[in-house]
Amino acid sequence: MPLGKIAAASIALALFVHPQEKEPKGIAPEAITALAWIAGEWELKDGEQTTVEHWLPLAGSTMMGVSHTYDSKETRFFEFLRITAMNGTIAYVAQPGGGKPVPFLAAKVSDSEAIFENPKHDHPQRIRYAKTEKGITATISLMDGSKATEFAYERRKG
Repeated sequence: MPLGKIAAASIALALFVHPQEKEPKGIAPEAITALAWIAGEWELKDGEQTTVEHWLPLAGSTMMGVSHTYDSKETRFFEFLRITAMNGTIAYVAQPGGGKPVPFLAAKVSDSEAIFENPKHDHPQRIRYAKTEKGITATISLMDGSKATEFAYERRKG
């Protein structure tokens, strides 16, 4: 492979493995500790379907998660998730169906709410987690809040 193609492939790989934003939102990577409330096993029942989102506590600089939607017959959807310190900020990285990682950079992080954004993604462009009395709510939408879908999870028992 010619040297030019090797360099181009190396740059493309670096951008894929460590997605970068020209102007990070300014959320310090250390703020990830404020998201401890997301850790746990959360469940949403919708008719015959159940969605379970499981988040491991922060270890190193990453919280690992997985979402699994299923019914009595089969898995309907799954995705691998992580919230991680990345490129001087915090990122939520989703891999729907185990596919290519899609990063969303932190716009807000607190002990009761987290907002992650990627205006270049088709949908969602914004992912919001909020602590509620019964558990957590995840809302996905476009940047302007349109096309919103809310997922109200309760802490899974047992």
